[in-house]
Amino acid sequence: MRWDSLIVGLVLGLITPVLGFFIYGAIHVNIIRPHLDLPYFIHDLFLGTRVYQAPILSLSLLANLPLFFLLDRYVLYKAMRGVITATFIYGVVIVVLWM
Repeated sequence: MRWDSLIVGLVLGLITPVLGFFIYGAIHVNIIRPHLDLPYFIHDLFLGTRVYQAPILSLSLLANLPLFFLLDRYVLYKAMRGVITATFIYGVVIVVLWM
C-alpha cells in the first residue's frame, strides 16, 4: 500500500496534535472558561505564557492515540512507526519547554 510508509505516518503524526490543540482549545473556551475566546487561548494563554506550553502540548498529543489505533486497524505498520516517531519528536520539544 502506498499509505503504509514512514513518511506518511510522520506527517500525520505531526499534523494530528495540531488538530488536538484546536480541539482542546475549543473545549477550554466553550466549556471550561466560556467567557474567553479561541484567539485568547492561542495568543495569550499558549504563546504568551511559557508555563502552559508544555502541558497544552502534552494534552494535544492525545490526538495521536486514535490515529495510531486507526492505522493499526488497517494494518499500516510502517505508518504506525511514523506516528510513534512524531510523538517522540513532540516529546523532545515538551522536555525542552519544561527546562
